[in-house]
Amino acid sequence: MSDDNGNWCLIESDPGVFTELIQNMGVKDVQVEELYSLDIEQLRAMEPVFGLIFLFKWKPPGAADSSSGMLAEESQSQTESAVYFAHQVIQNACATQAILAVLMNRQNDLDIGETLGNLRSFSIDLPPDMRGLALTNCDELRRVHNSFQRIESFLNDIHRPATEDDDVFHFVSYVPVGGRLFELDGLKPAPIDHGATDDWLAAACRVLQSRVSLAGHSENGFNLMAVTSDPRRQLAERITTVDADISRLTARLEALKLRDSSVEEEKEESLEEVSRVECQLGALAYEREVLVSRVITEGDKFDRYRVENSLRKHNFIPMIYQLLRAMAKKGQLVPAIERRRTAGSNPATTSRSK
Repeated sequence: MSDDNGNWCLIESDPGVFTELIQNMGVKDVQVEELYSLDIEQLRAMEPVFGLIFLFKWKPPGAADSSSGMLAEESQSQTESAVYFAHQVIQNACATQAILAVLMNRQNDLDIGETLGNLRSFSIDLPPDMRGLALTNCDELRRVHNSFQRIESFLNDIHRPATEDDDVFHFVSYVPVGGRLFELDGLKPAPIDHGATDDWLAAACRVLQSRVSLAGHSENGFNLMAVTSDPRRQLAERITTVDADISRLTARLEALKLRDSSVEEEKEESLEEVSRVECQLGALAYEREVLVSRVITEGDKFDRYRVENSLRKHNFIPMIYQLLRAMAKKGQLVPAIERRRTAGSNPATTSRSK
């Protein structure tokens, strides 16, 4: 066990952050998309969806629980043994554990990589509490997780215990296993079984809608993300297929135009065939244009993720310090503070239209 096994930082609920976390764990062709509604059609457009990650305001034990379903150990589900479930045994690790809850249960549908593959093989026969310890003591996972640790300005309160006045948020996962929908919350003693389903996305939407409704309008601190396949590989494969079809039809069109037929009926059939091939080529050209546009859009999104994540990790304190020093030397710092203080005390100068 490493000496710093308890130092896990808070993770921002952001699809770019979660996507980079998954990539740095060694998982291939997987991304995370943020959802702004429980629209089942929006979810189906993202398929394959491997799991959902839900962020909500955590309530202490004994408070009203808005989660439905039954603990798997109580329901005696035959699928329970097939669910990879780990207890959360360390503070601030719920983001990574929610990601792992999806990846470790969908290992047959995606490439989870060497690190997670070895960890799963090592811990698969352990009870949930020991699995939690195994995850917590994985140096590589902790390194990836803590790569998003915020640069603390001057006072580090990462170890300050939460008080009653603090809003504490928690991540859980929804994953299909063996034809049943499970909610995996590392703070619970066992997986929560939401029953058998042949459409787990629709079932998850119903469960989440009920959960949000039960929480009431006073709570709006929810966030939902989908763990999906990175579409760029599929798009590239489809472009290759379309290019092959275009080449084949182009050769066919040239052959038809070179055909010299003296029979009028054959000429008409040849012209009809030329028209059909040209229509097919037009449709393929349009499809290719759409596919290329989607590849560019996806590439731009991942480029934006990289820039945003780089800014999250960058330490701006030295730059700010030097800027303030330069302003002070020029006699600009105190006047700037006074102007801001005056503007802040005057509502007319700070109000914004809605």
